Amino acid sequence: MVTMSVTDPNPPQEPFDLSSGSLCLDFANTWSDRGRPETDRLASYDQLVAFAVQSEAVGRQAGEGLRDLAAGDPAGAYRALARARGLRDVLYRLFSNLAAGRPIAAADLARLNEALGPALARLRIAPEDGAFAWHWNDAAPGDLDRPLAPIVRSAAELLTGERRARVRECDADGCTWLFIDTSRNRSRRWCSMASCGNRAKARRHYQRRRGP
Repeated sequence: MVTMSVTDPNPPQEPFDLSSGSLCLDFANTWSDRGRPETDRLASYDQLVAFAVQSEAVGRQAGEGLRDLAAGDPAGAYRALARARGLRDVLYRLFSNLAAGRPIAAADLARLNEALGPALARLRIAPEDGAFAWHWNDAAPGDLDRPLAPIVRSAAELLTGERRARVRECDADGCTWLFIDTSRNRSRRWCSMASCGNRAKARRHYQRRRGP
């Protein structure tokens, strides 16, 4: 089990992979192989903020404000990180079950709905380019859960939209990567042909050469 911390003295330099096609799936994929704790990239509140800024769930300035809040309230940041990791588990189970055609657990859907109310309460309408658009309220003081609001909204939109039929989980052993299958015939099986796909092809080739 990975221990959690508020800050990370040696944060990972490698950016997060945001290639799933959906913010909520990118967030679930911050733990890419759930059988290996060392692949979990959400072990500190700093890492949560880093993901939120890179994915544009929060702006860079808001991210710095969140780091300052966490430094001044380590216990609160620890609790916010625990909530973020709990939400990530819920999202993984929801979309893994959806991808496999399994029933979605009522408890997981209830957890998402529980998070949805506070998330949508953070939305505001503001002028933009001569019109109006939705914006997230970054002015709320002490809001260490701020990174989660766009993720929760993304999950709700994915579940209720047409793209939910294209949610997939990587078919490779030891990979729990979720993604939107945008292939024309909906036949994508791997998170990446360059990694899991090529390993699976090499394994099949070896087994064929080895024979029965």
